[in-house]
Amino acid sequence: MSITMKAKNNSRRGVMGIEAALVLIAFVIVAAALSFVVLNMGFSSTQQAKETVTKGIGEAS
Repeated sequence: MSITMKAKNNSRRGVMGIEAALVLIAFVIVAAALSFVVLNMGFSSTQQAKETVTKGIGEAS
């Protein structure tokens, strides 16, 4: 195998590593955004449940 072929293989491996790192970073960012949405939905439903219970107690007394 000539020197130029080895250099091309090493270059391809480097590019594939960078692409894999970029895909991993993209997955982490998407997962963080999704978890933010899920947590906000949980906090929103908790707040609505609290308001409903408070109104129910107010009407009962």
